[in-house]
Amino acid sequence: MTDDFISSILSGDRRAIAKAISMIENEDSKISNIISEIYPKTGNAFVIGITGPPGTGKSTLINRLIENYRKLDKKIGVIAIDPSSPITGGSLLGDRLRMSDHNLDPNVYIRSMSSGDKSGGLSRYTRRSLSILDASGLDIIIVESVGAGQSEVDILKITDAVVIVLMPELGDDIQIYKAGLMEVGDIFVVNKSDLDSSDQMYTKLLNASKIKNDKWIPQVVKTNSITGSGIDRLITSLSEREKFLTELSEQSLIHEHRIKNEILDVMLDDFSKSFSKKILNHSDFQNIVDQVLMKKMDPEQAAAILKKRLNYE
Repeated sequence: MTDDFISSILSGDRRAIAKAISMIENEDSKISNIISEIYPKTGNAFVIGITGPPGTGKSTLINRLIENYRKLDKKIGVIAIDPSSPITGGSLLGDRLRMSDHNLDPNVYIRSMSSGDKSGGLSRYTRRSLSILDASGLDIIIVESVGAGQSEVDILKITDAVVIVLMPELGDDIQIYKAGLMEVGDIFVVNKSDLDSSDQMYTKLLNASKIKNDKWIPQVVKTNSITGSGIDRLITSLSEREKFLTELSEQSLIHEHRIKNEILDVMLDDFSKSFSKKILNHSDFQNIVDQVLMKKMDPEQAAAILKKRLNYE
């Protein structure tokens, strides 16, 4: 890639950004050099992760956040991660449709991405795309995850603020979610606050947030993304989180921990692909599969045999 292409990314050119992210998704061999070139310019954007159970109004909430941040003259990027098709690997791309009001705004960049083969919904593609958007001069980057299990934990690794979006009348689901979510959430949003029992949920979350043993006390905000109620308060909470990180003496340790996680995840991803290829190409693999099909051994026995033959313990 030419220096002009790198310069275009760094200047915020939307076509260059789109092309770079497409290269990431297509696993273009040139993208590694591009990431290396732009990486020194990263680290300036405030990255917000938004996750939570399906149907809680995350995309509509993000739409409102974009509107309000633009009033503050902030440049916004959104990576909306859709579940992949288990057959084609394709993304549903529904989130982009819900945020289409901002497509003509040159200071808003929205990209829907497939979650790829990462079950939690955050892939290596996401990290690389974040680097591109960060280096392009955006002030705020929002990552919306699919809100499925591991993604809440994964999103903590790449963002400055984790916003958990919930809604009243989730029933027993909230009890299942709450224990894990309280560990990763920085801000909890009770969306669709016009529904019955929103006050009850707000109070429960508020009490639960006080138990967390951390320097940052998670905040709880009631919103209605349809009317826009509570969005200003949510942005205030996000600003307080950003200020907290800026003033925190241990901020460098947080960044160091994030970098360690990223290096580890990249290495595990590479090792997984390499090792899978090695297994599939092993001369005994098909024979062992046939043995399992004939019930002469079970899959765990098969895996143990392959590990020995691959000299892997």
